[in-house]
Order: sequence, then C-alpha cells, then structure tokens
Amino acid sequence: MPQTPMAKRRKLEKASPSKPKKSGPGRRVQGRLQNMLSLPLDVLFGIFSELLPMDLLNLARTSNTLRQVLMSRKSTSVWIAARRNAGATEVPEPPEDMSEPAWAQLLFGPPVCSQCSARNIHRVDFALRRRLCTVCRKRNLIFSIKFRSQCPDLKESVMDLLPYTKIGGWAHGHASNSRFYWKPDLYEMGKRVAELEQDVSEGKPGAQKRLKSFRVERILLVDSIIQVRSLSTRRSCSIDRASNQGSVEFEKWAVLRSRILMEGYDDADIDFIGMHNVPGSNVDKALTNDVWSRIRSKVNTTLSSARETRLLDDRRRRAKEHKSTAEQYYSELLRQVLPIQRLYLPALSHASKLSCFRDLVDSDREVQHAEWEHAATQLPLSLSEWMSRQKEDTTSLLPSQSAEAKAMEITLLSSPSIDRWRMLNFAGQLDLATSVFHHSGTNTVLIGRDACHAWKVEGQLWFSARGAEAVHALVQELRLVSATATAHTLDQLDKRFICGGCPEDTARRHTWRSCVAHFVAETDHVYPQWQVVSPDEMASTSLVRRERSSSVPDYSFSIDSWLCNHCSDYLAPQTPLRFGSRVMLGNKREAIHHVKAECVAVLPRSTFISDLPIQTQH
Repeated sequence: MPQTPMAKRRKLEKASPSKPKKSGPGRRVQGRLQNMLSLPLDVLFGIFSELLPMDLLNLARTSNTLRQVLMSRKSTSVWIAARRNAGATEVPEPPEDMSEPAWAQLLFGPPVCSQCSARNIHRVDFALRRRLCTVCRKRNLIFSIKFRSQCPDLKESVMDLLPYTKIGGWAHGHASNSRFYWKPDLYEMGKRVAELEQDVSEGKPGAQKRLKSFRVERILLVDSIIQVRSLSTRRSCSIDRASNQGSVEFEKWAVLRSRILMEGYDDADIDFIGMHNVPGSNVDKALTNDVWSRIRSKVNTTLSSARETRLLDDRRRRAKEHKSTAEQYYSELLRQVLPIQRLYLPALSHASKLSCFRDLVDSDREVQHAEWEHAATQLPLSLSEWMSRQKEDTTSLLPSQSAEAKAMEITLLSSPSIDRWRMLNFAGQLDLATSVFHHSGTNTVLIGRDACHAWKVEGQLWFSARGAEAVHALVQELRLVSATATAHTLDQLDKRFICGGCPEDTARRHTWRSCVAHFVAETDHVYPQWQVVSPDEMASTSLVRRERSSSVPDYSFSIDSWLCNHCSDYLAPQTPLRFGSRVMLGNKREAIHHVKAECVAVLPRSTFISDLPIQTQH
C-alpha cells in the first residue's frame, strides 16, 4: 500500500535527530532592585526602618549579603524601629540574653514549634525562649522533683543556673506551681559548669574566680527572667497585629487612646485588656465629640474595672515574685550551710516569713536588687533567731529544763571550725532520748531531735509523758544516765528489747524506738518493762523468724534519707517533709557511691548523716 505524503513526513520527522538543547546558564532576569545594595547604609537603614519585624526577617533570608547587613550590630536601630512599628501597643524590649532579631523571630515568627517545626504553635514560652508543641514538652521537660532519676549524671545545683517554666507537658497549657526545666539546656549547662570546675581542679589561675562570677551572673539572669516572664507574656499577647493592616485604624486608635489618657487612665490600663477590647475601638466612624459622648460611660466602666483587676494582679504578681526571690536567696544559702543543720532550718516555703525578708515580701512596690542583697546579708542572723525561738518553744514543753543559754547559730561549710561542728549535739536538750513529743496534726510520736521536723509543718507539739517514761526505763536497763543519754547514743548501741508486759507467746523483739511507740500505743501497760535481748538470743532462729513475721512498724515516723555532711551537691534543698509518708531523698547505697566518687580524697571522719534518725556512716 503506497504511503501518503503526510505519513512520509511523519516518518522523516521521527527518523531525524532532535535539536540539541542549549547547555550552560540561561539568560538571567534582571530585577529593578539589583543595585539596591550599592546604596549607602544610612539610606538602606532609612528604608528598612519603615518595615515590620516579620518583613525584616523575610528580607534577611533572601540573600547572604542582606543577612550579613541585617544581622550585624550596626542594624540594631533598624530592628528597634521595626519593633516600634509592630502594633498599636508597645512591644516589650528584648531580654538581655536575646538579640533584636531573635526577639523578633520569637514574637512575630511563624507559629511553629522551635524543636520539631510542628505547625499552629501560637503560644510563646518566655521562660524557655521557645514555641513548644505538646509532644516536645513531654519529651524534653524535666520535672524538678524527678531531676535525680532522669538526670543522674548532673548535679542538682545546675537547676539554679537555668530558668524554668511552670507549664508541663501534661498541663494542657495551664500553669502550675511546679518547675519544669528544658533537658537539653540542663546538659549544656552541666557541661559548661563541669569545664569550669575542671579548670579549678587543675589549678588554673583565676579559675575559681571565673566559676564564682559565672554562677553569680547566671543566678542574676535567671532572677531577671523569672521577674519579667509574666509581664512579657501578658504584654506580648496585647500586640495587635491587626494594626499592621493600615494606618487608618491605627490613627483611630491613637485618637481613642488620647481621649482615654485625658480621663486619667494609664497606658497600662489599656494594655491590660488590649485596645481592641475598649468600647468604640471597632467603630468605623471617626471619633468625634458626639461619638465620644455616647461611648464615654462604657469606656470608663470598662477601664475602671480593668484598673482594679490590674492593680490586684500586680500586687499578687509582686508578692509571688518577692516570695520566689526570697526562696532563691535562701536556697543559695542552704547550699553553704552545714547539711546536718538543715534538719533544724525552716522549709523553703517559709523563707518569706523570715524577719530579714518579711518587709520586702509584703511591700506593695518593686523592690530593688540592692535591697534584696542587703536583706540576704541578714539571712544567717534571721535563721539563727528563728531556730533559737523554735528551740526555746519546744524545750519549754519539757517538764525539767536545763539552764541552756547558748543559741543555735548557722554554721557554713567555709567556716574554719567546721570539723568541730559536724559531730556536735546542736539541739541541746532536744537531743536527749527522753525528749519525746506527740504531734497533734499527724498523731506522730517524735523522739529527740526528730521533733525539729515539726517546725516545718502545721500542728502543735505536746510532751509525751508516757513516751518519756518508756525511755527512762530503757536507759536504766542499759545502765545509762537519762540526763546525758542522747537518741544518737541509743541508735549507735542498736540493742533489741522484749516487752515484759506482753505475753511470752506474742512478745516481739523491738528496737528502742519501736519500744517507745509500742508503750505509747499499748495503754493497758501500766508501766514499762524491758528486757535486753542477749547476743545468743539475737542469733536464735526462733526470734529471727518472729522478727521477720512481725507486722508492727519499727518506728511510727520513718524516713530513709541521707545527706552528705561535707558538701552541698549531693542533695538539693527539699520541700517540707510530709509526716506519715515515706520520702526517699537519698539512700545509703547512693551515699557510699557519692563518697567513693567525689569526696574520698577530702573527707574527714564521718561524713554522711541520716536525716531521721541522725546517724553517721564511716
């Protein structure tokens, strides 16, 4: 079949090779602003000053040259001008640890998570300087109470050098009184502190001074971050991006603001509720005298209520910040105090009630840093007064009181006579085993210095005559003197006793502390009868089996807690102990590991003390 002309043409086109494509760069499209960077810097900065922060951020991403220009220190004035152009309300200045571009990115950047870039994350956590999604919060936030278990290779003092947030991963955006730390920041700070401490251990010149100044600077920075966190959060929420849509709306709001200020209100009253919530702010008409006369009463009512709420919130905020500042100064001093004395000191939550801080905490104004520093110098004296007063009140409950004139004074780890204080009976007559008390709030029997735990919680202490009677009988059985036998002495003897008032078939072997609890509980015992268990009886199988099967607690208030009596990094200051519950703050195994790892080269004598009852571990 003959081919048609069209078929022949298609066959030739298919057989012929295609034209080769041109290689190399194509023709570049020349823009109108290609020579913009050749302009003088003052002209460029004048142009850039009319932009908004987000415009500057986008402009800096267009080329490396523009990025170098906008990210240099010379362009700081441009970012400040852009920040002032950002809204009808004033945008807060950046913190001292953030630059203007970083602050603009945090406030006006895209609503994405700073860690995983998840979208629609509008809330800014000003304490952590991040936008964080719920998943990243759950993965990276460390609850302060769980620090020891989740960061075992870091010292707890690292937490003092970092800011914290009060919104946890499972809080659904609601703040609490707990403290959560960003885990990567903790390890980064731990690495930095370890490097400085390594320089100190190697004896490098000026290393000790650098470490001390670094800690002071970080503590001051954290203090400033915590103080401005709530204010920055509230004011940043009042940045109205709608004002960027045009200058007409901005001018209307400026006229309305001037009218409000003439009524006697402040900018803070307007910023507290936001300009868009003020009556008349959404009116399309110009704010003439007639319009103002119609909305004036509504504006006054709204702003008057806002002012009352703002002042109340400011008072609460100041009180909370003042209390937090007092606790920070107290926490810093606790790390310098001989750890055994923490038993007698008030809880962190009581710092605001100390005489040196009381007036500052109750002050209805912003307290200057110099005032806090002056009050901190009086803190050791205030703590000594507090302990002495508590000791006098507790000792006055005893039926017979010795003439003790010596007050309880704070002893620092840096004191030249520190070794003499480590093993000294600090509580005087309260160290005696016959000082037995009953705590009304928890129905707990406290012996000797254990009563000092009750100073940290609510409730009254009463002298337990029945408990003291049981101890007198125990002391006589051991051939000791009641006037000098301390609870620590009986703990060291570690004897076992059998109650003579119980039937022989039900008699159990007791420690001296459980003897007291037993006699107080068994009211049918007319008087205490104790028999010391001999070494042969101690080894007998029947008594061992009977002791193991006993369901009676060894002591009514038992807390297995160990502190290092030589350094302050083993255990951070804790919240008040809860009576009737077991609070594990540090065990014996961890204590021994700490001695071998960090303190073995510098330890004198006994170093670790058990928190309740106080014991030594060689």
